[in-house]
Amino acid sequence: MKGPARIGSATRPGAGRGAQNRRPVDRVRACVAVLALALAAGGGWAQEAEEPSELDRVLTMHLEARGGLEKLRSIQSARATGTMSVQGMEAPFTIQLRRPNQVRVKGDFGGMALIQAFDGEQAWGQAPGQPKPAAFEGEVAAAEAANAALSSPWFEYTEPGYEVELAGREEIENGEAWKLVVTAPNGVTHQVFIGTEDGLEKKRISKADFGFGLEDSETRFEDYRDVDGLMLAHRQVLVTSMGEMPLTLDSYEINPEIDPDIFFMPGQMANSALGLDAILERHEAARGASAAEVQTVRATGTVVMLGFEVPMTVAFARPSSFRIDIDLQGLPMVLAYDGETAWNVSPMQGVIEPTPLPEEMVGAVGILSDFLWGGLAGTGEASLAGVEKVERDETYRLDIATAEGETRALYLGGEDFLERRIVFDGAFLGSTGEIDVTIGDYMDVGGLKVPGTIRIAVEGVVAVELRIQEAEAGADIDPASFTMPAPADPETPGPAL
Repeated sequence: MKGPARIGSATRPGAGRGAQNRRPVDRVRACVAVLALALAAGGGWAQEAEEPSELDRVLTMHLEARGGLEKLRSIQSARATGTMSVQGMEAPFTIQLRRPNQVRVKGDFGGMALIQAFDGEQAWGQAPGQPKPAAFEGEVAAAEAANAALSSPWFEYTEPGYEVELAGREEIENGEAWKLVVTAPNGVTHQVFIGTEDGLEKKRISKADFGFGLEDSETRFEDYRDVDGLMLAHRQVLVTSMGEMPLTLDSYEINPEIDPDIFFMPGQMANSALGLDAILERHEAARGASAAEVQTVRATGTVVMLGFEVPMTVAFARPSSFRIDIDLQGLPMVLAYDGETAWNVSPMQGVIEPTPLPEEMVGAVGILSDFLWGGLAGTGEASLAGVEKVERDETYRLDIATAEGETRALYLGGEDFLERRIVFDGAFLGSTGEIDVTIGDYMDVGGLKVPGTIRIAVEGVVAVELRIQEAEAGADIDPASFTMPAPADPETPGPAL
């Protein structure tokens, strides 16, 4: 094997003969763009154009060998299926990728799943026999993130934050290759070997975790075939401390429809064998025995409404009173309920004096306090409708028939048994229809589970989102603050906040 041979300078002619072939991506991007334009035009270099460095020529040759810049940039997603061999066991697998850097690999080992994925921010996985997936952390997470980007068929080596160094030529298993050292924005480094004859990637050395911590791994790329104008390797050989693991790819799809949710780690998982009584028992336990001792809560945070995110304070008192004060750029707004009357002050809607809300608004407003005190499951006769997804969590859906003849769908978390969603018909913010309230990011406040986010949508359109940042249990709150002061015209209901 030949040692690394340094190939000239990556700086422009006359700008320093001793510089290494290492450059920030902005300069590589510029040279590759010039090369691509020249090749597309079918001509040579213009007299006044900067002479490309050896690194630029290698990257351009590699780009054209893969299918060309235009083709690479037309790819939004990809899916491949095949078989991997691991210590004598054959396992079918599927690789799915989606711009800009999402990837999911799933293998089936005798009915047990092996999953490794990156959602663009978080790397996670599930080993065969592991009951549920787990997030990767630290160096493993960083390595998985870098591997995800470099594994995509559209990766250009000129992505923002990447640095590429041409470290010479080497003899590898299947011929001579240029050696590139590619450093990702998070500092993770790969060695990439590009064939000098055809410009295709022949080998990659990187860090990966195969269940025993990070280790060096090597991947050889073989059996390239044309797929919709792209040259893609149909055989990859992964070499680790466990030996060789060949991967044979049977099919490739370019730009298939892929559900974006598959790249994200699943949330809570429900047990479909549980009955209604068991679910309600766990729900009560999740609420905590000490929660009943909390009589008041004061919280601060922000509210997102009318295109603004503005400060708010919230006060709750058992059994159902609450008050929300909002500072909308100097305009004080109030939404309150004392257990009987819901009222508001909303200067932006012309409601200057405290004004009662229409009767149809009271039910929707009362839901806010029911969420806090965990009373939703006990507001009527409940029946178990099954397991359904709320965002990425599996939940238990309970259908609640209230004494007033209303029907509500309540969703409890599959693992924490806390309220995640409630759907019912009503009125809110001047709109009437299906009201969908989702709740999450719970925090423990004096033994009480206080939600960090409450999002209220009417007919599928988000109307308001409350974001609680800090909360205090047992706060000293004047009960009179929940009661509406005498309005200017108590006979005329005002518009909803």
